[in-house]
Amino acid sequence: MRQKKQYKKLLCGLSLLICLLIGSPFIFSYVFPNHIQLAQGSSYEKVVDWPLCAKKAMDDNLQISLLGYIPLKTVNVDVVKPKAVVPCGQLIGVKVESEGICVLGTSPFTSEEIEVSPCKNKLFKGDMILKVEKVEIESKEHLKELVEASNGEALMVEVKRKDEILEVSIRPAYCESESVYKLGLWVKDSAQGIGTLTYYDPESKVFGALGHGINDTDLKKLLPVKTGEVTKTAITAIHKGEKGEPGELKGIIEYTPKNILGSIANNTALGIFGSLNRRGENLFKNSAMPIAYQNEIVEGEACILSNILGNEVRSYEVMIKKVSRYTTEPAKGMVIQITDPTLLEMTNGIIQGMSGSPILQNGKIVGAVTHVFIQDPTKGYGIFIENMINNEIK
Repeated sequence: MRQKKQYKKLLCGLSLLICLLIGSPFIFSYVFPNHIQLAQGSSYEKVVDWPLCAKKAMDDNLQISLLGYIPLKTVNVDVVKPKAVVPCGQLIGVKVESEGICVLGTSPFTSEEIEVSPCKNKLFKGDMILKVEKVEIESKEHLKELVEASNGEALMVEVKRKDEILEVSIRPAYCESESVYKLGLWVKDSAQGIGTLTYYDPESKVFGALGHGINDTDLKKLLPVKTGEVTKTAITAIHKGEKGEPGELKGIIEYTPKNILGSIANNTALGIFGSLNRRGENLFKNSAMPIAYQNEIVEGEACILSNILGNEVRSYEVMIKKVSRYTTEPAKGMVIQITDPTLLEMTNGIIQGMSGSPILQNGKIVGAVTHVFIQDPTKGYGIFIENMINNEIK
């Protein structure tokens, strides 16, 4: 009986192995990219990890196989010249104006002694109000002015709903308690916070920051940006991270001309990008550093840059615990752990505001901090610098 059970276990194991061998080409073909970048002179060996093998094929392609025998996929390789950018690590204030006025919800009010809600079933949470009567809306105050001036006449409202542009007719109602015409809407037109400038490219004049996008906290989605600015910021308090409770940097963001460092051109899932003004360029005149492509990054010692302690950007020790090359989640290419005693004493690990802190290893910039692990603030994710740079506006 015992031998029979062992035989069944062995049979199940062999069946599973056969299924994996049969299915692996299809699975691998789906998750692994068709195109990768390698720096001139770099090795092909670290493109994949065992039990996968990479072998150079014709026309600068790579043949990926399982155990060196079972072919899985042919990948096109773009061999690129080594690139260098300036690693920054500077804490910044970030303010963005949305592309339109974002609808957070509708709110009923009393008009002529009855409860009314002019926008109910016409506008919905997540809609972006672009125009009213063909007039482009500049701010929520501008929207309020146009509604109040309507005298109760129906307004044609242009709305972006997901990827569709719609026109909706809405008649404002008079609110006796406030003595104005209203739509009964909760809206917002901007977002702001603190993050870290990752790099500045002196060749393209583009900067990258955060390593992730600016998401609207109410809508839980990427905020479409019309304009935005990055500024100097002064940290006023550090709230340490705890298990189950992420920490946070508190600071003063002053949007005065002398503090503005540059403008934001694009808000993407892999970071915010834009250009620095003369003041910003002068701030980041330190030497450019080569970037590391994904095949060059290894598990082991590294460091991050931050000026969390004051005006001076300093280096803090970390460990790269895991490298997930060519992952389908590009903002989570690495798992890192803070090991520096000074930084751990100040923050207990990764806290909000440190997103975008550049990660350096072996004399190269390899990526940026993106997210903290809620259950262990000493650990978090990092994005590959290659993915950030490929996501820039050129």
